[in-house]
Amino acid sequence: MARIEEQDGQVLGAGVLLAPDRVLTAAHVVRPGLPYVVHFVGVPGVPGVAATVRADEHVPQREDAFGDRIGDLALLRLAQPQPAEHTTRLYRLASPHGPVSMYGFPAGDDGGRWHGATLVAARGRDHQVQLRPQTQGELAAPGFSGGGVVDHETDEVIGIVLSVDDGPNSVFSYMSPTETILSHLPQAAAWSEGAEAVDPTLRPGATGTAGRLDLPFATELASWFRGEGWPVLVTVVPARSGRAWTLTRAVTLADRELRTQQNTSAFSHDPPETVPPAGGHDLALDVRGMTDSQVMDRIAERLGIRGDPRPERLGALRVPLAAVLVGVDQAAEPDALLGLLERLAQQGARLLLVFRRRGGRAAQAAESFVRLPLHARWTRLHRELDHIVDELGPALDERRGRVAADPGTRQLLDRAEAGVRRTRMLLAWVAHSPEREREPRRADVLFTFEDAAERRRRRLEEAISLLDERLRRREELLGRVTAEWPLCRERAAARGGDRVMEAYRLYELALSLLRQSPCDVDEAETAVRHFVGFCSGTAPGREGTP
Repeated sequence: MARIEEQDGQVLGAGVLLAPDRVLTAAHVVRPGLPYVVHFVGVPGVPGVAATVRADEHVPQREDAFGDRIGDLALLRLAQPQPAEHTTRLYRLASPHGPVSMYGFPAGDDGGRWHGATLVAARGRDHQVQLRPQTQGELAAPGFSGGGVVDHETDEVIGIVLSVDDGPNSVFSYMSPTETILSHLPQAAAWSEGAEAVDPTLRPGATGTAGRLDLPFATELASWFRGEGWPVLVTVVPARSGRAWTLTRAVTLADRELRTQQNTSAFSHDPPETVPPAGGHDLALDVRGMTDSQVMDRIAERLGIRGDPRPERLGALRVPLAAVLVGVDQAAEPDALLGLLERLAQQGARLLLVFRRRGGRAAQAAESFVRLPLHARWTRLHRELDHIVDELGPALDERRGRVAADPGTRQLLDRAEAGVRRTRMLLAWVAHSPEREREPRRADVLFTFEDAAERRRRRLEEAISLLDERLRRREELLGRVTAEWPLCRERAAARGGDRVMEAYRLYELALSLLRQSPCDVDEAETAVRHFVGFCSGTAPGREGTP
């Protein structure tokens, strides 16, 4: 818990003691060459320590070609090293999720304060992570910049706070996760723990082959790393081949820690469609000789799951797993591993399964992980569209023919009807589209259609439910009028005069409005109140006790 100040005592931000002589902070807190004072608030009796930052350990915040903020990291060097037992370590954690705590120094609180937050999602090409405060009073103020972020599940420091949204109504702050920090400051790897995402055998140079890009394969891989198409990609990559080099290139560029300015510059002239985004996977494993239990342990370690690495726990994670597994057919128990991977796929995991030989298990995996489930999803979509067009649409029409919509819900009903018309056109497209439109790489079309079908189905079900409520109200009113009439007629006859004719007129008016198609329930209910009020002897338009 380091508090960073100017020499005059002005608090600038927070930091994390990684080594006896190094404090990690945000670059906008400090500038190279200027003197600073660092106080360690968690260690009683330690005086402030002089510190400076060198230019080669200062990564200023800047915008990349897409306008995203990147960098904003620095290492302060202390003039007097601190005891090693006071240091902490950065921890690598894939797909951060769940509750965290961060320590900083809001204005007027030099002792510091813990704030709670929830990790929302990564943003931009630097993979900075949004933090949502647990309460309105826990928004990270500027004095939190550079402070450590502690994951509740693992009790590890998984990054540092960078900035807070601008403006009076700002909600989010942002964290640079460990692997992003290491991509900018690789020297900090000496003070880091946690499993690296990419096995050494899957890094550049490990294949022993020349770096010749397989353009179609690189494009296919980049698309998968971007989250496009079917979530499981099954491919065959011989161990020593151009495809193997293309695979290691893609895995490296898609990793937050390994994707550095140096290797992105080396591939800067490659076609952009072949370059995957940073953060495109959570881990890349060479599974040769590994059992399914060992693979599950590696996955759990990367996701911060401790003590209970069952596949079922992955289903509770807000961020789905994205994993590359190479040499699936060379695993210790290939069939058992495929069984585990099938369970993960059913929970929404994105999997890149690499086999070394064609046919056999590679063909089996392509069939069970891609072709069959993809075909089943298209078939299920077709049934859903049929259900909307042949059942829900007519059901809505039938009810609208019997009862008029409430003015407040008329727009919803009109949108539901329009959805049926659009679904009819979509159904024709699905029924007659060429087979190439249903390839795995075009599965995003399927997902879009599924989302549209679900929205339209829910809207129709809501509209039908609202009309059913009005129909039930109509039946209640009809029952009340018919039950009230005999007693009302007797009372009117006993009182003499024209009361029988007036009662009959009000009865007929209410009855005709209730039997009208479509029935305006609101108008009919008003007529029923007049009739019942007349029968009970109250003033017209007011309902008394029958």
